[in-house]
Amino acid sequence: MTVKSLRKQLAAAIAMTLVATVALGSSTYAWFVTNNKVDATTTNISAQSNAAFMTIANGATGAKDSDETSASTTITGPVELYPATFGEENGSTEGTFMTGYGTTLTDGALNTTLELVGTPDEADTKEFAKKEQFNISSKGQNLSDLMVEKVETETAAESGQLLTTALRVLVTNANGSAWVVYGLNPAGTAYEIKLSSETSNAAPVLGDVIAGEDTVVNVYMYYEGMDTNVTTMNLQQGKLAASQNVKITFTATADNQN
Repeated sequence: MTVKSLRKQLAAAIAMTLVATVALGSSTYAWFVTNNKVDATTTNISAQSNAAFMTIANGATGAKDSDETSASTTITGPVELYPATFGEENGSTEGTFMTGYGTTLTDGALNTTLELVGTPDEADTKEFAKKEQFNISSKGQNLSDLMVEKVETETAAESGQLLTTALRVLVTNANGSAWVVYGLNPAGTAYEIKLSSETSNAAPVLGDVIAGEDTVVNVYMYYEGMDTNVTTMNLQQGKLAASQNVKITFTATADNQN
């Protein structure tokens, strides 16, 4: 099967993001042929700290010169994405994007050998993921152990949205050496860690927040191809609504606490 034919089959895949919030589309082999917290939603990110004044901004820089505790981005879309895996599918490599082909239009079971997509940024370029970038700073004291505390659903899924369980939120540090993937639990009621760069899928430390400097955090949204709902038919029917989004909450520890 050619890349061109894959594009035609997957043309209806949609990914929407809201400020440090993310929105995309369950789980059993399916492929488509005042606290130290920062809330991120792909429409809104907020940062607060009891010990230091945390700020946040869209892009790679700007938080250190801003007084804002929230930032938001709106994606002009829908954005078309092909299904991929970052390590959940059998035979895949954790920490690397790969893709494959389903069996039929209505059967997403992997029917081919997985193919390499590449790094998160390469997945973004090749339309397997949608990247959003944010930066966090402090106007007080330095903060250590910047981490994702949780990912939450911001809006209820609409009836017929079969792809909500396939949505994955990948958060990395600036160079991608530390990362974590969140997705809905089997019941579809809350987000949980699916994969991470840490042992036993623990939440990784993404770095430190230095007062007067900008710390970059990358967010990528993608569809997990092994999800049972990721079939060509469902993607073509556009089962993901633009109103979907999630909120990412970051935490950090203030240095030199009394």
